[in-house]
Amino acid sequence: MAQKRIQYQDDFLSEENINNNISILWGKALPILLHRKYLYERFTRENDTSDVIVALEQYISIIASGYFGGKEPQYKVQKVNETQKGILKKIFNKIFGEKNNSDEFQAIVDYITKYNDNGSFFYDVVLDFIVTGACYGLVYENKDNEEVYAHTSSLNSVAIWNYDTPSQKIGLLRAWFENTASGGIETHLEIITSTYKKEFVDGIEKKSITESVEYEFKEVENSKKEVLWNDVPIFAVESPTGLCFFENQIKLIQKHEQVIKNNANTFEYNDNAKLKITGFTPENDALIPVTDKNGEPEVDENGKPIMIQNPDRVKEDNAILNASVFYTPDNSGDIDWVIKNINDTASENHKKTSLDEALMTCGVPNVTDQGFTNADNAAALEKKFFPLEQFLQQPHHLFKKELLRMWEMIINRINLKRNTEYDFRDIEVILNRNLPQNNQEIIDIWLKLRGLLSDKTIIEHLPYDLDAESELAEMDIQNQENIEKNIQNMAKMGQDVSNVALNTTKDNPNKKFEQDDEVKKDNIKQSDTITKKEEK
Repeated sequence: MAQKRIQYQDDFLSEENINNNISILWGKALPILLHRKYLYERFTRENDTSDVIVALEQYISIIASGYFGGKEPQYKVQKVNETQKGILKKIFNKIFGEKNNSDEFQAIVDYITKYNDNGSFFYDVVLDFIVTGACYGLVYENKDNEEVYAHTSSLNSVAIWNYDTPSQKIGLLRAWFENTASGGIETHLEIITSTYKKEFVDGIEKKSITESVEYEFKEVENSKKEVLWNDVPIFAVESPTGLCFFENQIKLIQKHEQVIKNNANTFEYNDNAKLKITGFTPENDALIPVTDKNGEPEVDENGKPIMIQNPDRVKEDNAILNASVFYTPDNSGDIDWVIKNINDTASENHKKTSLDEALMTCGVPNVTDQGFTNADNAAALEKKFFPLEQFLQQPHHLFKKELLRMWEMIINRINLKRNTEYDFRDIEVILNRNLPQNNQEIIDIWLKLRGLLSDKTIIEHLPYDLDAESELAEMDIQNQENIEKNIQNMAKMGQDVSNVALNTTKDNPNKKFEQDDEVKKDNIKQSDTITKKEEK
């Protein structure tokens, strides 16, 4: 069942109307949440009692989520160059980039992402989206005045949209269920809009949460809180098709399991196969009537004799089964096991076809496939993940758009409180795929760009978790120490270092010492000579 967005006019959620409309809203949301619960249980198989479980839903979801969400997003503050500034000013008659200190802005963004454990948040929402077709987060300011974005489960959250083009989020409905002292279930709802947040509780306890029962919601006293974000402070991505990632593959997965189950049943039947004997008549009957204490046969309600298994016949059959040799009284007799024959080739082909089609129709590679196991480099792996990349193009753009919207809310909040004028549009959202990579190859490529790009940019793109600012600061300290050692070595050799000292202070006291290549080589030679003399 494809999930459809919940859409209403903006005034449906207005503070004046919500108390009358909350039950209607819950009636729309509950089927969606129940369907997501079904999808999540398909993912975990926690309540599946089948004899054969091959959790391909879990495999598909973990591979897709790990590939798409295994690396945390990067947020880079762009710097507008002078040419761009001139063009933008000419066209829009506005000055762009003048009021933002890009390094300061980047530091703020980095601080907020580290505080919020950005990688964990991103993976959680991606996994929810893959498994249930939707994902959500809450944006708020905590008691320490920190800007926070936190994951909230799609199993109890659903967004409300309006009819604009494109449609905009006008609210978020969250539900949770509490056990009561009498053993019932109490349903709680929270509605979040751009202006207020309210809580409601169902006045009728339930034994179970279903669509068929009646709900009567009342506003919880003193639960209303004002929202001051000038937007609905949530992160929400819902699949436009209403489908989760593996939903179209469920029937193929069931067929795959059925083939395995059929084969298992056949092998189990053959393990307990019956012995067929022809040309031989046993001495004892298979069944005998039940008799009462007087020796009279007992009858059932229809007046027919009640029959039971004959113990003497059981002994006779066991003797035949355990006999080393069995003889039939005439030449027409035969003895054999009654078994089911399996066409192993057809069965395996059917099973493989179901598996291949289930994975193919969602783009996830089969890691047991020979082509995958032979992919021994990053380029070959990228080719194997090419179909999955195509399936993820729409989620890629949906997530980039919503992440930028989240930063818009956060930056506007900072501007309001700190009286700053940062522009969220200067933040570039970068989503990287999680694939094995050849670090040495990446390093070589970026090092070849030295001289064309800044050292800071190169350090940021090396495949290590390095802080470019810290590394550059450490390099400056290291270079200054090397300069001082070189000056000391030159002085020991009796060279005049007054010009060297002047080079470091003339015109600019903070100017770093610079030497051309020949001077550097000369200093190294002199330093080596001093070291050798000291050793002697």
